[in-house]
Amino acid sequence: MLLCIETARRLFLGKLRRFYLVHLRKGYVSAKLSSRMGDCRQCGVCCSFLFKCPALSREGSCKVYHTCRWKVCTVFPLDERDLLDVAASGGTCGYFWGEP
Repeated sequence: MLLCIETARRLFLGKLRRFYLVHLRKGYVSAKLSSRMGDCRQCGVCCSFLFKCPALSREGSCKVYHTCRWKVCTVFPLDERDLLDVAASGGTCGYFWGEP
């Protein structure tokens, strides 16, 4: 999938934002996760932002989902902004805040 520069920029900044939040703003992450509803659809869209994750199988599922996922993966999406990144990549996340 070829991304326009603005979408690629948005996804890159989202990766940096999530890394920062997961490692340096743990209270924010905990608060947002406590109000998150829904389930992971295991569609692999969030695993392909900008580049394909090495743990993503050819079938589109995570090879390490139940064993040793990275912290940023286990808490994705952190907030509503992450849902916009999924939508910008053509997906629909199974998680939501508020009314579905």
